[in-house]
Amino acid sequence: MNLDYRNYSFEDFSRDDSFRQWVFNPDNKSELFWTNWIAQNPDCVESINSAKAFLLTLHEKEIALDDDELDIITASIIKENGVKIPFWKTQVFRIAASIAIISSIAFFGLRYYADTQKTAFLEKINPSLTNNYFETENQASEAKKITLEDGSIVTLYPKSRIRYPKQFSEQAREVYLAGQAFFEITKNPKQPFWVYTNYISTQVLGTSFMVKAFDNDKNVKVEVHSGKVSVYSREDLEKAKLQKKNELAGIILTPNQVIDYSITEARLLKSINKHPEILSSESPKNFVFDEAPIAKVFEQLENSYGIHIIYDEKNMENCYLTASFSDESLYEKLNLICKITHSTYEMVDAQIVIHSNGC
Repeated sequence: MNLDYRNYSFEDFSRDDSFRQWVFNPDNKSELFWTNWIAQNPDCVESINSAKAFLLTLHEKEIALDDDELDIITASIIKENGVKIPFWKTQVFRIAASIAIISSIAFFGLRYYADTQKTAFLEKINPSLTNNYFETENQASEAKKITLEDGSIVTLYPKSRIRYPKQFSEQAREVYLAGQAFFEITKNPKQPFWVYTNYISTQVLGTSFMVKAFDNDKNVKVEVHSGKVSVYSREDLEKAKLQKKNELAGIILTPNQVIDYSITEARLLKSINKHPEILSSESPKNFVFDEAPIAKVFEQLENSYGIHIIYDEKNMENCYLTASFSDESLYEKLNLICKITHSTYEMVDAQIVIHSNGC
């Protein structure tokens, strides 16, 4: 492995054999190396992500330019940008010209995207979408409800856009979102529902959930209210398609759980909603415990909020609780329980972990 990767640019990564092998055919060794390297060098994430996206795009499109095509495109870019480059055809020039093409396409594409505030990624996924899809943009100050042809309801928030088909295919129901929307999906196990954004994709069978993916945000968020969803990074989806994998490795979310995708770190982080809600209307709103074993207390909280609570049963077998709760939040309940039992708690991977030395 090259020890000078910190000095690598986007172009260097794109040409590096070890890097390319990890992008297209990762094994345990390369996965371990690059995952650790990225974690240790967060300032290089932008170059890494750009190089990966570029390589995957070339691979998918099977782009190959011969000499004449490269000369024509390079001359066009030079004319457009007003850049004067000596005319020779050394290998160095060809590499530089290729990089100039890539950089120019990226620059003008981003500038056009910012100026028009259009969802360019939609056309990039499938150019035929324009004729077969409706597109709705909410320019009002209040949320707008949209009913899809399968009966699913989308609440589209201000400054958000959604593209959805005039008629869903038999295999899947697919929509494309830029902004924020709340989805209430009609159940159909034979026809999964997909929500695509710039950086993540969410798959559901029938549930209600929120997706927040504005163009200029540094994070993309998915928040589940009912049912279950699977969340994938778009990069993982594209890689699975290239490798023709039928099974995808996504992160499963259940009610009161949230996924945050950090764009700068290209990382999915699972956590608990800031304001967990009692899931079922049949669950009691008031909690009354009278010398109740702590196991019973935690079991009732788990059932009410759908959040797993991890604790040492043996260590806390002599802990009992006498308390009543009504309008307190889940976190307020936990704070009081931990104060009474001389315990502490933390959130780990969307679970509650109780630390106690016993009672």
